[in-house]
Amino acid sequence: MENYVHLEHLSVATGLGISVIDPSYNTLYESSVHNDAAGFLKILYEKLDCEESCRVAFLFGCYQARRFGGRYIFYAPSGLYYCTASILDCKGKLISGILAGPFLMTDYNDYINYELPGRVSLSKTDLDLLWQNTQLIPCLTPKQAHSVSELLCYIAATHFSQIGLAESVPAQTDAFNTAYPIEKEAELQTAISKGDIHTANAVLADIIKQVVYYYGGNIEVLRSRVVELTVLLSRAALKGGADTNEILGLNYDYLREIDSFTSIEDIVLWLQTITRQFTQHVFDFSDAKHMDIIYKAVEYIKRNYSSKITMQEIADYLYISRQYFCRIFKEGTGQTPGAYVTFVRIEESKKILRKSAINIVDIPEAVGFESQSYFTKIFKKETGFTPGQYRRENLER
Repeated sequence: MENYVHLEHLSVATGLGISVIDPSYNTLYESSVHNDAAGFLKILYEKLDCEESCRVAFLFGCYQARRFGGRYIFYAPSGLYYCTASILDCKGKLISGILAGPFLMTDYNDYINYELPGRVSLSKTDLDLLWQNTQLIPCLTPKQAHSVSELLCYIAATHFSQIGLAESVPAQTDAFNTAYPIEKEAELQTAISKGDIHTANAVLADIIKQVVYYYGGNIEVLRSRVVELTVLLSRAALKGGADTNEILGLNYDYLREIDSFTSIEDIVLWLQTITRQFTQHVFDFSDAKHMDIIYKAVEYIKRNYSSKITMQEIADYLYISRQYFCRIFKEGTGQTPGAYVTFVRIEESKKILRKSAINIVDIPEAVGFESQSYFTKIFKKETGFTPGQYRRENLER
C-alpha cells in the first residue's frame, strides 16, 4: 500500500521498527527495520516470560492513543518503550493502530543493571547475553520520542484514518446549552495544576464541544475564547509549580500563533496540544528521563492516596527497586514520592472541604492521613489555613 511508504521512511530515519496491527493483533504491515531487534526481543521475552503481556500492552496502547488525541507513549512489560497512533474509520472507531518501537529512554547500563533485575532474577550469563544484544534497541531522548509520536499521529490522521479532527466535533444539537461553560474552567484549572492530563483532556473536550458549537460560526469570537483559555491554562500550570519563565515564554509564543489559524480544526488541534504541554510542565514530564515510569507512579498514587502507600509498594507495582524508583521520581519531578503523596492528599481534602458538609474529623481518614492532629498540621503548613478556616472561606453553597 502506497501509504506505508511514509512509515518506511520514518522507520529507516529513526532505526525504529514500525508495524500496523488490527484490533485482533493481526499484522498488516512491518517496516524493513522491524526485524533488527527481533533477536533481542526473543531472548528478552523468554527470560521475562512476557510475550503475551506485551501483546496485550500493544493493543492497549493503540486504544489509549485513540482516547488521548491520536498518539500515546507507553512502557511495556519488557521495560521497553513504544509509541502508538490510532487509525480510525469514518465513525471514529479504531480499525488499526501504528506501533513504533521498541526503544529505550534510559542508558543501556541502567536498563540492564537496574530495570531488568527488578523484574526477574537473571543470572550473570543471562545479563551478559542481553547486554550483547541491547545495542540493537534504539535509545531516544524524551523529546525524540515525543517527535516520533507526533509524526505517527500525523501520518495516521492524514494517510490512513477516515475521520478528521473537525469531523469529530458534534453537529449542532440541543444537548449543548448556549451559555459558555464557565464552571468547566475551574475543573480544567484544577486538573492542569495537578498535572492530571487525563482529566484535563476530558474537561477540555467538553469545553471545546460547547465553544465550537456556540462560536464556531464566528472564527474571530472563537479565537478570543481560545485566548482566554490559553491564559487560564498558563496560570493553572504556574499554580501547579511549573517554572515561571518557561510558562510565560510558552504563553507569549502561543498567543502570537492564534491569529495564524484559519480553520476550526487547526484551532482545536492546537488547543489540545498546548493543554498537554502546559500540563507536562507542572512536573515537566517531557524532559523526564523515565517519564512513563513517573507517569504510572503518579496515576497509582492518585488511585490509592486514601490508603497507606509505601514506596516499596509503588516500586513493586512498577517492577523496579525502591531505591531506583525514589531516585528517578525525584529527578523527574523535583520532589520525593512522599511529598507528592502529601500533595495529592491535601488537594483531595481541599475538594472535600469546598464541596461537602462531611465532618472535618472524618476527612483525615478519607484522604489517607493517620491522625487528625497530623492532618491539621500538614494542611496548615501547605495552605496557611486550618481545615476549619479553609472551609469557612471556600465552601461552595
